[in-house]
Amino acid sequence: MGHFDHDHDHGEHVHEHTHVDEHGQPYTHTHQHTHTGEHHHAHGGEQTIAVLQYMLEHNIHHAKELSDMAAEFDGEARHQLLHAVESFDQANGYLSAALEELKK
Repeated sequence: MGHFDHDHDHGEHVHEHTHVDEHGQPYTHTHQHTHTGEHHHAHGGEQTIAVLQYMLEHNIHHAKELSDMAAEFDGEARHQLLHAVESFDQANGYLSAALEELKK
C-alpha cells in the first residue's frame, strides 16, 4: 500500500516539505528515509523495540510538521490538520506504552 506520494517499498525515498518561518518567509526542506535490510517483526526483542522506536520518532516528526502547517491556515483546513496532529499524538501514546511494556 502506498503513501500519498510514494510507495512504501522498503527502499529509499525523500520527502520534501515547505514551511513558513517566523518572519512569514517560506522555506523548503527535505529528509530522506532509508529502509534497508530485511524487516522482521517478531514479538519482543531488540529489533522490534528498535523498529517501534523508529516509528515513534518518525510520527513525532510528522506531527510537528503537521502542526507547523496548521499554523499557516485558518478555518476548517487548520481544524482538520490539528485533528491529524491529535491522531499522531494518540498513536504515539500507544507506541510509547507498547515500548515500555516490551522493555520490561
